[in-house]
Amino acid sequence: MMTHRSTTVALAGLGGILGHHGGDYLVQDDWCARHKQQRSWRGRLALAVHAITYAATQAATRAALYRIAGHRVHPVAQLAGAVTEAALHAGIDDGWLVRWFAHATGKGGFHDLAAGGVNGRMLLDQAAHHQVQLPAGIAVTTIVDDLLRRRAGR
Repeated sequence: MMTHRSTTVALAGLGGILGHHGGDYLVQDDWCARHKQQRSWRGRLALAVHAITYAATQAATRAALYRIAGHRVHPVAQLAGAVTEAALHAGIDDGWLVRWFAHATGKGGFHDLAAGGVNGRMLLDQAAHHQVQLPAGIAVTTIVDDLLRRRAGR
């Protein structure tokens, strides 16, 4: 039998993956994609707009899955997870952290392989979202929800 906590992890994980692709590919517009790594006012605005719309898409996907499953996750826990993921997503999409990691681990040539389209940079970016950002959001959502449930005596 699954516990409330394990159900939260499973649904947050599934919602995170589905919402990630929706927010990163379906919702992000060309303007954000073109400018979010520029070191300018416009670049910072594009990165912020993308992180916010990404987090909103992902949060809506997760909320829909919780509702479909009849599973209650405290709204504060959902918000904490969304904020965690928005911040990490922006940090990854800024580009410098992935570039640093690639060069520090001998993947610099792979990272710099092509300037556009599906390339090493994009694949490393997606791997960072899946290995760092999504698990962090799942963990924060689950831990905060568990703490709030214990405080409420449930």
